[in-house]
Amino acid sequence: MKLKNTLAVLTAAVCSVSAVMTYGITSGVAEETIKIMSIGDSITDGYGTDGSYRKFLYHNLTESGYSIDMVGPNWSWGDATYSDSTTGDNFTYDAAHCGYSGYAIKEYSGRSGILETIQSGNYLSQYTPDIVILQIGTNDVIDNHEIDSAGERLDVLASYILENISSDSALFITTIPDLEPNRADVYSWFGNYRHSADWQTYYSDEEAAAYVKQQIDNYNAQVKKLVEEKQAAGVSNIYYGNVNSAVTDVTTQLKDGVHPNDVGYKLMGEYWTGVIGAYLSGETPEVTEPSTEPTPEPTTETQPSSEATDPTEPSTEETQPTSEVTDPTEPSTEETQPSSEVTDPTEPSTEETQPSSEVTDPTEPSTEETQPTYEPDSDKGDVNLNGSVTVADAALLSKFLVGNDNLSPAMLKRADLNDDGKVNIFDRILLIKKIIG
Repeated sequence: MKLKNTLAVLTAAVCSVSAVMTYGITSGVAEETIKIMSIGDSITDGYGTDGSYRKFLYHNLTESGYSIDMVGPNWSWGDATYSDSTTGDNFTYDAAHCGYSGYAIKEYSGRSGILETIQSGNYLSQYTPDIVILQIGTNDVIDNHEIDSAGERLDVLASYILENISSDSALFITTIPDLEPNRADVYSWFGNYRHSADWQTYYSDEEAAAYVKQQIDNYNAQVKKLVEEKQAAGVSNIYYGNVNSAVTDVTTQLKDGVHPNDVGYKLMGEYWTGVIGAYLSGETPEVTEPSTEPTPEPTTETQPSSEATDPTEPSTEETQPTSEVTDPTEPSTEETQPSSEVTDPTEPSTEETQPSSEVTDPTEPSTEETQPTYEPDSDKGDVNLNGSVTVADAALLSKFLVGNDNLSPAMLKRADLNDDGKVNIFDRILLIKKIIG
């Protein structure tokens, strides 16, 4: 089926993909069936929650008048029924998919790979999807498996998909949701984050959670970069998705700390309804970054390394006290240190670490002259004004974006990484990229 030609005869659908990804599609009638293949791991499969986000996407699109055929080798024999006694929702949906619990991007020791699976089954040629939704990478993050090069593995997978679908079809590659590694149900899954390689050093739950979050952000940044690079290279049928913006509360929207419950899946389904609805209406899907971020894990100031490429380097905390890595034994220097509480008028070094004129001691006449409110560009990202750019700055900025903390004018200046006069999610993305290099 030539999907682009089909779109011309579809009744126009109106879709708003806003900062919070709300959606609304007017009723329409599709003259041809649109085949959607959801490829991924257990979150796509629906581990512990039948139908995952797929049931909500199917229901929303069909209610809007589209003829949808969910395709894939799993549950391809018929429909399934969703019933929620709490909300009263009750509907039948096409349950076919290509999700596999426990799978990684590519196979490695202990994990099967989505790439090898769809290659061996020749599923793209077999089912000829018009739209592919690819969400993969959560298990790579859980295992802490070579995350710095995960984008390269994803590129191989994306290239294979693009080579085996029609140029009139579309590939949507999405970020992964945040995780809660300290939940009892999944605690042991994150063992690679809790000790050094030689098992001589053990990390706290707070350190592990902060590192997991950093690796998620690292991976998600690679997802977006991959899509942007392919688009810039002339690939016109690849699109970026950001379901990380849909699952905003790991405590209430995840079933076990990794897999969404139906609350989280419904939000994901609504997200994809907006994105896919925009595409089907003939628009280029615009994925606007959300104005809020998931609340970061607590006490990230104890994260042993802001660079965090390997939690197995216990010496980092001791041997790099003056580098970009903050000392986890100094909790007061990270997020909450106002200069009015710690400034000693007898210490000239205060001028370097407490640049905000609003909070310095008014008895120091030289402070206002040497410490302007507007900080130089070289200090961009040092939100907590402690002289280095670390994961603690990202945590503080996240708290500000969700309304859980306030920033002084000097902090806001340093948080405005793109110098557009506003502090929002785009600045946090730039900050994460600066932290991970």
